[in-house]
Amino acid sequence: MKNYIYGKNAVENIIKNFRVEIKQVFILKGHSFDPEIYKIIKENKIEWFSLEKKEFNALIKEGVNHQGLIAQVRDFTYLELKDFHDNSKLNQKVLILDKIQDPQNFGSIIRTASLFGVDGIIIQETNQVQVTPAVMKASAGTIYNVPIIKVSNLKSAISVLKDRGFWVYSSYLSDESVPIEDIDFDKKSAIILGNEGKGIGNKLVEMSDFSFKINTTNVIDSLNVSVATGIILFELSKK
Repeated sequence: MKNYIYGKNAVENIIKNFRVEIKQVFILKGHSFDPEIYKIIKENKIEWFSLEKKEFNALIKEGVNHQGLIAQVRDFTYLELKDFHDNSKLNQKVLILDKIQDPQNFGSIIRTASLFGVDGIIIQETNQVQVTPAVMKASAGTIYNVPIIKVSNLKSAISVLKDRGFWVYSSYLSDESVPIEDIDFDKKSAIILGNEGKGIGNKLVEMSDFSFKINTTNVIDSLNVSVATGIILFELSKK
């Protein structure tokens, strides 16, 4: 199965920063490359083709917003948890995603994590959206900026992280949850983010060292998981 990334921002970011991942680039006839992008393509001998609309649209799912630009990329490589380590960083930050289903949310989380320098994102290999073209587009091509670690079991992964000195925090609203601004996050931190509909599973909450909440107005009683991620990582950046 061929892997395609589509959309101007996503494709251009990969051409600029991760061109080793590119196999071919396709541009819709009538569109043109930005001069900087074309220079990179030419200098690095990236194979590219200008296609008629019918050929171009046949490459990807009907109805997607491709903006006239598609890149075929190599198979995405997930990192294994055993290979994830950096003992030189005392305040590593990791996100743990519990059954995120929406590709747009996953891609937005990756993009935000890249912006704030998150060291890794852990996902489960089942009941969780994987890295797909839609996720790649939503990440605006930042998918290669942050290691994506795939595990068979989140509970086991949390145990491994704890053994490595991580403190585990759940973004979870309950009577015991403390405001996020009251947590220091001054050590290695793993932040669990929950499913769009059901939130974080009870067993993962029980494994957490702390649960925190994001204070909102009475008008808003819940936040989209990707929006919540941005708020959480902004708070962490201030610590």
